[in-house]
Amino acid sequence: MKLWQWDEHKSITLTRYVVVLALLGSAVMTLCGPQLVSWLMHTRHLQHNGPAVGAVLLALGYACAALAFWMLYNLYRFLQRLEQGQVFVPQTVQALRRISGCCAGAALLCLPVGVFLYLPFVFLAVAAGFMALLVRVLQNAFAQAVRMKDELDYTV
Repeated sequence: MKLWQWDEHKSITLTRYVVVLALLGSAVMTLCGPQLVSWLMHTRHLQHNGPAVGAVLLALGYACAALAFWMLYNLYRFLQRLEQGQVFVPQTVQALRRISGCCAGAALLCLPVGVFLYLPFVFLAVAAGFMALLVRVLQNAFAQAVRMKDELDYTV
């Protein structure tokens, strides 16, 4: 007999805790936005400099923060539904669509900043874009499962 057994419930619970920690971390980073931009501008070699660049970076940070909060909220609700056994429901598909959209939005925001200001943002854009594609594939799979479940429910 195993004293410590990992199961589906523990995985979902752990992931929900990580999402809450990510939300808290995002909140702290959002509140510290001006300080983070100032630090970035003073410690990294940007292709351009000046107050306008700082304003652009701060606006980018706040826009990405809004996307992060919306994405994490939808991820948390998605995990709650899984825990409640509501897997193949339209709300799950909608949450995955929103999560994918947030990742795609972050990719679109970070790409030009990476090209014109600071190259590492390109890598963030590529990672966010890749995540958007992965989540979109999952969303499509869940959408198909919801349709199949609905058809099965109507035939019984």
